[in-house]
Amino acid sequence: MRKRNFSRQGLAAVEFALLLPGFALLLFLIIEGANAMHTYSSLVEASREGARLALMDGETSEIETLVRAITDDLNSEALRTSVTTDTASNTVTVEVSYDYQPFGEYAIEMLTGEDSLTLAAQTTMPLP
Repeated sequence: MRKRNFSRQGLAAVEFALLLPGFALLLFLIIEGANAMHTYSSLVEASREGARLALMDGETSEIETLVRAITDDLNSEALRTSVTTDTASNTVTVEVSYDYQPFGEYAIEMLTGEDSLTLAAQTTMPLP
């Protein structure tokens, strides 16, 4: 029979304590990245639908209402919509931007020096 080495007792607990902060940071980054990608995906969808509305109706007055309806899960105060019609090339461009606030209140400020990160999506379509 083997004798137990009591000098190794508690080694697993020490290893776990050393690795736990790294795993917690990795989990936080994955969740934060998924939330940012979901926000950006909503912006892309809103800009495409806004440009599609301008293409179908030929009017740009209802685009902001449509964008706000599509992005209703986002903070409407941080959402901006810009519609530009270029008569020379006969196109319409819809740009939707959003001041993204991460879960960690000061995370972006520590990394970039800014208090928020601006995500923007732009779609250009030809007019008939």
